[in-house]
Amino acid sequence: MLFLKRKEELNNHSSPEEASRDIDGQIQVAVDQLKGIVEQVNIASIDLEETSSSSKDKISSLLDHSMQTADNTHQVAIKMSEIESSALHISAFSQEILSNSQTSNEELVISVESFQSLQSKFDALKQSHHLLLQQMNQLVNNSKNIHDIVHTIGSISQKTRILALNASIEAARAGDHGKGFAVVANEVGNLANQTSIAVEQTRENLDLILTGINSSTDMVVTETKQIEEGSTELQEILKSMQSFKSRLVSITSMVSESTESVDGQRESIQEISKILQEISQLAHENKEHVYQVTNDLDKQHENVEEIRSISHALNTTSEELQSLIHKDAVLMNSNIDLTLVENSKEILLKTIRANELISLNAEVHQMQLDTILTANIQFEAIWSNRLDGSFIYSNPTAALVNAKLRPWFIEASGGKTFTSDVYISALTKKACITLSMPILDGNKIIGVLGADLAVS
Repeated sequence: MLFLKRKEELNNHSSPEEASRDIDGQIQVAVDQLKGIVEQVNIASIDLEETSSSSKDKISSLLDHSMQTADNTHQVAIKMSEIESSALHISAFSQEILSNSQTSNEELVISVESFQSLQSKFDALKQSHHLLLQQMNQLVNNSKNIHDIVHTIGSISQKTRILALNASIEAARAGDHGKGFAVVANEVGNLANQTSIAVEQTRENLDLILTGINSSTDMVVTETKQIEEGSTELQEILKSMQSFKSRLVSITSMVSESTESVDGQRESIQEISKILQEISQLAHENKEHVYQVTNDLDKQHENVEEIRSISHALNTTSEELQSLIHKDAVLMNSNIDLTLVENSKEILLKTIRANELISLNAEVHQMQLDTILTANIQFEAIWSNRLDGSFIYSNPTAALVNAKLRPWFIEASGGKTFTSDVYISALTKKACITLSMPILDGNKIIGVLGADLAVS
């Protein structure tokens, strides 16, 4: 682990063994720094490769979408042209319907006026029939009065005839003195007979007249009823025509508005068609740009592969150098104070069990970790990480940006407690051990806690 920490001053008068250890330390620093650089390059190359692959996939999807968008836009443009053609037909039909509606409205107005005139004539005829019916009823009444008068005259004639007969009888009894009276009585009887005949003829004529008047009255009554029924029907027809006229006016208005709306829509469709053509052109241009970006990403992917190949070679070299340095460290493992190591682990575990670190808050971690570092002189450094490898807090400040490739992080983030072999610290040039363990929230791993333990 690389840390920035104050360096102890080296003794200017050192022995050959101390000089050899100093050279080994310098080599260890170089190896450790090289390994750190390789790790950072490897992390960066992995992230870059993932980003490149993700971008390539997204660009491929974008290309498919662009092609689909271009095709769909072209299809929509065709449909809009068809809609525009249909709108033109609808507009022409609407204009024709509007013209026919206006003509029908004018004709309907003329028909309504004619029916209204006919209705007036029917009303006048109905009134004339009513007046005629009243006059005929009056004529019937007058005829009945005449009939009564004729009947009275007949009765008087009958009585006159009887009186003339009695006068003739009395004149016959009077003899010669009654001859003049007999002549008068005879003439009165003749007049009575003529009157009776005239009365009878008059009665017969009156009966014929009454019969004719009654027949005419019945006909007039029937015609009056028919006229009234015709007038009623004509009124219903007028109402229907008035209602139809209102609906026709409304239809004409709606057709007019529809025509205007269709014309407006046609203009909108033309504008939309123009915009769709522009979108289609842009979609084709975007497709060309996507092809270029895809080619650039392919080149970037090749460069990433080259970087990873170089990183792998550097890592192999650093591991070979580190294996040479660690030959002496193997000998130092026998001098480790295992009790101190276990006590140090217990200190770290106690901090984790206190649940003070589960918030992953940098200020909280700083307070807790600085307290441990100050109270326990065996610790040279202490730090905490999130599960993505980034540092929450480190004292001294970590030189690494991300530790996700370090063995101590891999083991601890996997739920294990890690204890490294003894190695030479890159900063202190002294032997040390790295300890690490998972930070738990219940049974869930949420981070890593690590520390460097000095080995004397």
